[in-house]
Amino acid sequence: MAVFVSLDGIVVEVLDVFSSFNGDSEFFLCKRLKDKSQFVMERSRFEEMFQLQSSHLTTQEKLQLFTSVFAGRYDVYAKSFINDQGKIQYFPSYDYGWKQLPPEKRSFQTLTDSVLKSHFRGETAIGIFPMHLDDSCYFLVLDFDEGDWKEAGLTIRRIARERQMEAHLEISRSGHGLHIWFFFEEAILSREARLFGKKLLELAMQESMQLSFDSFDRMFPNQDVLPKGGFGNLIALPFQGEAYHQGRTVFVDEHFQPYEDQWRYLQEIQRISTAKVALLIQEELGKQELDKELKVVLSNMIQLEKSSVTSKALFFLKNMASFSNPEFYSRLKLE
Repeated sequence: MAVFVSLDGIVVEVLDVFSSFNGDSEFFLCKRLKDKSQFVMERSRFEEMFQLQSSHLTTQEKLQLFTSVFAGRYDVYAKSFINDQGKIQYFPSYDYGWKQLPPEKRSFQTLTDSVLKSHFRGETAIGIFPMHLDDSCYFLVLDFDEGDWKEAGLTIRRIARERQMEAHLEISRSGHGLHIWFFFEEAILSREARLFGKKLLELAMQESMQLSFDSFDRMFPNQDVLPKGGFGNLIALPFQGEAYHQGRTVFVDEHFQPYEDQWRYLQEIQRISTAKVALLIQEELGKQELDKELKVVLSNMIQLEKSSVTSKALFFLKNMASFSNPEFYSRLKLE
């Protein structure tokens, strides 16, 4: 949430907003940053005493902050162009003439401050490759498009917060999807990051029967091991100038409203320790015993009424009815 400062220098963070019982007034749940103590204050009183604290960063400080948060590869990045269908496409930042050279002799343009500034101004749109050469990464992103993306995003955030971790929600460039970012305190293996993401999705599906999660598209990184001679998949970077001014490629709160000071938000990004990552991966899913008969319809599929089972039981049944394709996962890791 946003950070505010009083006239006498008290700095507080607004954690939540809630209405009174009769709905005629609003209250802020606040935390003092100095001693972490919390208090509740009526909105009008709060607005008299506090004002939004601006980040006041220089351009160079913003660039350093951005590269420290989005810590992918910077020896190569993804350029973009608009294809004949009007859709944006990305490609690695090879130097001119790369098509005539074998892969081992191709060189790249690095991601410089100048390129980032062009991205922020909206003159171009760039992406980053999350996986480093040692198959590690500093962040994981869950990508949701269309459908129930808002509800799915809030469910994932709630699941994370219940375990003292923060999920950072970014509206995608289209405005009809969501990137959910998780930042780690140090580099971890992409395989571990993806197991972490998989467990979050499983926990969310287990607890929410109303959501289909059909909106889930993919994870970034999308591989456990860096493909030989490749870069892994890329993700478009936030704060793309043109989209930014339309309220897209920005971080948002639980009401999907952009935070007033995006740079301040980046300064206060909460990173996840390797211990918490390991703890979540090891967390067991709740087991649901089916203690009653279920009425099913047998046709070319097995059908049952969702209302007749709990969300945990439904998740259990879906898992029973699913099977993995080993060849698919082998290709996902190696190609």
